[in-house]
Amino acid sequence: MNSDEHTDNQLDVFRKKLAKWLGLTYDELEEFAEDVEPNHGGNGNGKYGYYLQFSDATPPEIVQKIKRLDNNYTLYFNLEELDARF
Repeated sequence: MNSDEHTDNQLDVFRKKLAKWLGLTYDELEEFAEDVEPNHGGNGNGKYGYYLQFSDATPPEIVQKIKRLDNNYTLYFNLEELDARF
């Protein structure tokens, strides 16, 4: 396994864990969410280290599953939160 494959595998494992934490399937996360980005705190949500932006085309039944999703379809979170539920 080369380093790119290892990195891809780690990202895949992380996104599966994130999907489970959100109550989504992996496919739902892949279809409607962008990449996780670091939160630099300029938006008033500085207590959270990362954010995940969802498409505004995300179906209402998916949106309803995601707690803390704001009006801009953005979810702010800390990595520790993912570990807390498992």
